[in-house]
Amino acid sequence: MVAEGRRDAARRRTMAELDAAALAEVHEHGAVALSLRRVARRMGMSPAGLYRYVDSREGLLTRLIAGGYEDLADHLAVATGAEPRPAADRDRPAPDPPVVAAGGAALADRVRAVALAYRHWGVTHPQEFGLLFGDPIPGYAAPPGGVTVEAMGRVGSALGAPIVEAWLAGRLRTLPLPDLDPEQGERLAEMAKVADRELPPEVSLSLLAFWGRLHGQVSLEVFGHHRWLFPDGCEPLFRADLEAMLRDLGVVAEDAEQPDEDGTQVRR
Repeated sequence: MVAEGRRDAARRRTMAELDAAALAEVHEHGAVALSLRRVARRMGMSPAGLYRYVDSREGLLTRLIAGGYEDLADHLAVATGAEPRPAADRDRPAPDPPVVAAGGAALADRVRAVALAYRHWGVTHPQEFGLLFGDPIPGYAAPPGGVTVEAMGRVGSALGAPIVEAWLAGRLRTLPLPDLDPEQGERLAEMAKVADRELPPEVSLSLLAFWGRLHGQVSLEVFGHHRWLFPDGCEPLFRADLEAMLRDLGVVAEDAEQPDEDGTQVRR
C-alpha cells in the first residue's frame, strides 16, 4: 500500500471539514438554503478558496448525498459481515453497527442485523437522513447515472442481501404481484438486480415492501413524530415491528423462538 502524502492527507482533512460544515448548514438552514458562502465562512475560508474543493452548490449537494448513501451502505454491509469500502475511500469513521451477524449466523438474525443497522444509522445521522430521504430540493437534480445513483445501488444491495438469502433458501414469503403496466414492469426488472443477481419481480416487490416498512418507522423516529411517547428513542417499537416483519416475510414461523431484548430466547 502506498503511503498517503502530506498534500493528499491535508486535502482529505479539508474535504471532511467541508462535509461537516455543509451538513451543519443543512441542519440549521435546510438543504434548500445551502450556501457556499456560508459554508466557506463556517470553515474560515474565502468563497473563492472553497472553489478549489467543490465547483458549485449542486456539486456540494451531490457530494453530500452520495457520501451519505455510501456511509449507510457501509453500515449495512458490515452488519452482515461484508467488507465496507477501503479506509482510503472514506472520510469518516469506520462503520459500527449495533449488531453484526456474519455469514454463519441464522437467517433471521442477519435480517435483524441489517434492519437494526438501518435504524441506527438514521437516528445517529439525522441531518444526512433528512438530506437523503426528506423533501426533494427545488432546483437540484442528481446527475443521471452518477455517483448518487451508484451509491444508492449499494444501499439496495446491502439491505437486500439477507432477503435474497431467504429467497434462495426457499424461506421468503413473497407479496402477490399486482397488475403492472409495461413501464412499471421494466422499472421493476431494472431494479431487480441485487448482489449481481436477477430476481423474480415478486421478490423485488417484497424487498421494496420490507424497506418501506422499516424506513417508515425510522423516518417517524428521526423526524420526531413519536417523541411524545418515546422521548428516549423508538427502539422498542422498532424491534417489535421488526419481529412482525420477520414473520410476515416467512423468515421465522409464527411460533418460533425469538430473542428477547437481553438476548435470551423466549417463545412468542
